[in-house]
Amino acid sequence: METGPGRAGGTTPPEPPGGPPAGVAADHAPSAAEPDPASAPGHVPPPSLDATLPDSPTTARERERLGLVEEKTRAWPIAAVARGLALFCGAFTLLNVVGALRTPGFDENIWWIDLHLLPQAAALVFLVAAALTLVGYAVRPRMSRWRRAVTLVLAGLCAVATAGNGVDFYVLWSRGDFRPGLPLPLSFVFCAGFGFIFWAALRPPPAGRRGLPAAAVLAVTAAACVVLFPLAQELFFGNTDYLGGSASRPADAVVVFGAEVHADGSPSFVLMDRMDTAIALCKDHRVKRIIVSGAVGVSGYNEALVMRDMAVKAGVPSKDVVVDSAGVNTEATVRDTVPFFGGVGWRRIAAESDFYHLPRIKLAYARAGWNVLTVPAHSTHRIPQTPFLVLREVPAFWVYYLRAVGG
Repeated sequence: METGPGRAGGTTPPEPPGGPPAGVAADHAPSAAEPDPASAPGHVPPPSLDATLPDSPTTARERERLGLVEEKTRAWPIAAVARGLALFCGAFTLLNVVGALRTPGFDENIWWIDLHLLPQAAALVFLVAAALTLVGYAVRPRMSRWRRAVTLVLAGLCAVATAGNGVDFYVLWSRGDFRPGLPLPLSFVFCAGFGFIFWAALRPPPAGRRGLPAAAVLAVTAAACVVLFPLAQELFFGNTDYLGGSASRPADAVVVFGAEVHADGSPSFVLMDRMDTAIALCKDHRVKRIIVSGAVGVSGYNEALVMRDMAVKAGVPSKDVVVDSAGVNTEATVRDTVPFFGGVGWRRIAAESDFYHLPRIKLAYARAGWNVLTVPAHSTHRIPQTPFLVLREVPAFWVYYLRAVGG
């Protein structure tokens, strides 16, 4: 017998198209008396969509790695100036290292840093590493973390070393080892420069289309360093009396470089100042002898003979005056005097001239293997040509420097 719909044991007819009839859904909804499945014991909730997402970065480094924070950068003009300074310092140091490898005992890095506390090999390794790092920063300023760390460490060490050189300046000055013309050591200027490089390298320049302007600023800065470096040496090094103020260790001789003699045979103001300084050194027993060097000028007079007569007339014994009549220029004077005082066993040699001339003299004697003690002439006359003579020494300095590096 067929059973009707809704009877016990009967079957449920299929749903009509379009879903169940109205009222059926309400009949199938759980009643308030039925328990909530989510609250049943042992129920495990289905995985949430949020659970499939990675954990949010919690540290600044992670956020920076994922690009979630904006990178802190250094303004591109500041970075370009620092890079130009780093390029000059790095290239200059590498040239000095080349000179040291070519000529044993040659150390032109002394012009900017003194690493005498380190063994020679260790100092050379440090200078090479610092130079390469500085050049690398100049060429590629956007660095990885490890390269930035190395750059900062080496730039910081250069700043510390030059600061120490500045402290040594005051210690040696207090002992009377030299007489500076300025109370501020050039080492502090270099220290400030490396401090600036350190600060600039802490952050990279912004990434963008500033390549050409930045390269222009870099080139101008490096070119300015090429001009300012010799001028700084003239101002600081040239005005320092490295013979010192004590007569307990007099120099075996002082080489005086010649200058113009007028048509009437009288010395020029420049020559008078140079000779007056040399004569004072001799009378103060700071030097034992005077070597006068010059040649026949346009006036027809031999500068060296005029200089000799000035010294003898001032009371210097003629036996203590040595004449070099072939000193037509700085290089000729060095070439003539080195064999002479080297042959007689003189070891402590001073060189005296105008302040702007002394860096080039130092380079010329260094190339010949002699570490002379430079003494600036005491100027008592105003020379209108002095600004021109100061600027003329800028290219002359680099010519003599490259000769010294090349051996």
